[in-house]
Amino acid sequence: MIDIHAHILPGIDDGSRNLESSLEMAAMAVESGVKVMAATPHCCTLSTRANLWGPELEERLQTLRTALKEAKIPLRIVPGMEIFGTEDVPELLSCGKMIGLNGSRYPLIEFPFSDYAGRATDILEEVLKLGMRPVVAHPERYYFTQEDPTVLNLWVEMGCLLQVNKGSLLGRFGPGPHRLSWELVARRFAYMVASDTHSPRMRTPWMGEVAQLLQENFGPAAPRKLLQEHPMRVLNDEEIRTTEPDWFR
Repeated sequence: MIDIHAHILPGIDDGSRNLESSLEMAAMAVESGVKVMAATPHCCTLSTRANLWGPELEERLQTLRTALKEAKIPLRIVPGMEIFGTEDVPELLSCGKMIGLNGSRYPLIEFPFSDYAGRATDILEEVLKLGMRPVVAHPERYYFTQEDPTVLNLWVEMGCLLQVNKGSLLGRFGPGPHRLSWELVARRFAYMVASDTHSPRMRTPWMGEVAQLLQENFGPAAPRKLLQEHPMRVLNDEEIRTTEPDWFR
């Protein structure tokens, strides 16, 4: 499996606190069947620590890679970031201060949970104009998409891809995200499922249970596409062919 959304870099954000925690997360991920993981620290220009792409993140990434090799944990870590959607994101992507997953045309972008549908759509449209293809992080968790999921019709029609959190499918974020995440998979809106892991204790990187859930409830093609094929295409910067979903009405 490939996990494209993970807060595994130590001491950067609200994810892994230290290198020991990161190694524990990595070992857990590997045991559950994950072979590749994108390290996606929060990147928000509204905060005092923007975590823009540069030497500090590169150094943390290399430190983790070295530690994984020394600990003989066979997990490949690739660069990325979870970008908080603000109006300056397109400019920062175009100048390389923000990056797509593994440096690809696919940036992982999240939004505030409420009252942001119009602004989010505008930002996504500007990112698409750069020749990039946004991957929207956990759209099932936003209050505005739960209240009016037809906004997801527009995002998909525009060319965006949707990434669902494993915790939502497992019911760990409450009934709203649970219900919408299942609909996104059933209606063919979801193109990736990821852990969005923050620690080895809560919101863990263990992906075995969601792989089983997808297999049992949506058939063998679901885990293959959502946990392997589509994430691999993203990290390889390859085109992803979309199919028409069962639109929200």
